[in-house]
Amino acid sequence: MFKKLIFLILLLPFMAYSQNKISYKVYYDENLAKNGLKVQVDYTLKKASDTLSFYYANENWGENDLFKNLVLLQEENPGIKYEIKPENNKIKFHQKKGTQFSLVYHIKQDFTDPNYKIFNRPRINNTFFHVLGKSLFMVPFAFTKMPDEQEFEFSVEWMNFPEKFSLHNNFASQIRKQKIKTILWDGFYNSLFIGGDYRFYSFTIHDKPVYFALRGDWNNGFTDDFLFSNLKKAVQSQRDFWKDYDQDYFTITMTPTVSQKDSLYKGYSTTGSAIKNAFIIQGTNNPFNNKNSYLYLFHHELMHEWIGNAIKNKHEELNYWFSEGFTDYYTYKNRVRIHDISMDEWQKLFNTEVIKNHWKNPERNIPNYKIKDDFWKSRNVEKVPYRRGAIFAFWLDNQIMLKTHYKKSLDHLMRELLKTCREKKLRFTDELFLEFVQKYLDQDISYSFQKHILNGEDIDLPKEKWIDAFSFQITDGIPQLEMDKSKNSKYLIE
Repeated sequence: MFKKLIFLILLLPFMAYSQNKISYKVYYDENLAKNGLKVQVDYTLKKASDTLSFYYANENWGENDLFKNLVLLQEENPGIKYEIKPENNKIKFHQKKGTQFSLVYHIKQDFTDPNYKIFNRPRINNTFFHVLGKSLFMVPFAFTKMPDEQEFEFSVEWMNFPEKFSLHNNFASQIRKQKIKTILWDGFYNSLFIGGDYRFYSFTIHDKPVYFALRGDWNNGFTDDFLFSNLKKAVQSQRDFWKDYDQDYFTITMTPTVSQKDSLYKGYSTTGSAIKNAFIIQGTNNPFNNKNSYLYLFHHELMHEWIGNAIKNKHEELNYWFSEGFTDYYTYKNRVRIHDISMDEWQKLFNTEVIKNHWKNPERNIPNYKIKDDFWKSRNVEKVPYRRGAIFAFWLDNQIMLKTHYKKSLDHLMRELLKTCREKKLRFTDELFLEFVQKYLDQDISYSFQKHILNGEDIDLPKEKWIDAFSFQITDGIPQLEMDKSKNSKYLIE
């Protein structure tokens, strides 16, 4: 009780100082490449003041020095003085004392295309713009001190944009005047705003819209029809799997960030991110991208809507073995379930992309606590939780099927976990997960979990028990899954 009182005492100054509403006007310019997106922000204080600090992220999603994208012009802000402090993600404004703060700034692209190393900086030219919400809209610094679940009302009006210049974001499509009621970090700042020459497709699931926005030309025969039809199939199948049709609005955005045609660049490269009501794909548009790489990315990023978003980690990187590993496992399982790939293709992909790549990773036995520190520093470390978690998920799926005589599988545990996290507003932890596993296996697997997930020791796959038709053999020092086609594997039970 005493701690709660202290929290309220600390919170009261922010509540008295700030309103929970803020308005933006974003202006079109015929030369967006030169002048950027002009943003006017209007904010009303509850109590008159002559100073107000705004938050703008200097780092976001691997991009640094984002204040280079921000332009403040004194002639557009008469009567206002400001101090820019990128190291604190802060701009402090001084004006004549009052309750109204109105200021203007520009967001501009600060690099020259093509640049295959840049994915998440603002992209703004005369043809289109593609800017993360956190890099487009500054907010009063007090907003960042409020509880994570605090909702705000963000009004956004798009001014003077030509009718042919499409506008789209995580909250609405082709709307010129928006009222967005959402939380800050996982809502308004976990978003993408696009406009320009994007092409749009849509469909509905249970009368609720799903939008697909893409632009530019894609190599290797990736037609709009191929991309849209497969995306539609992936969205429908995953909502059917989770039996979850509650989302009122969803959008997928696909931007060809680079066309790298250098023949020395021998590899495909795609990146995707799940964000509020959406996911985005930014793929290196080079001749080495193949259809399977995009289909994998569709299923992986869409699965994050549940594993990672609805079932949300409490300890981020420490729980990546689950949010990334189980997402990867269900990426493959869902694809074979809907006949996107055959069982033979699934076996080959799981053996190669998951098991073989894991065994060849020099960091595969890194303890889980070290992943937290090194995940963003090393590509080898980054891939460990994906594959370690996927192998563990496959093992657990098999153990549940064996224990229940094929009446249940990991699918049932996952749906129940989703239901519990939503209804009780819980975040995912190792302890919560182990409770569910004990319920399904009727035994405590804490020792095995500690050994294989936390300590990073390899599971001795050939010695474990598997469902009918599955077994493991060692080939060139690497375990490989084998299937006896004369037996019914019962792998895809419902």
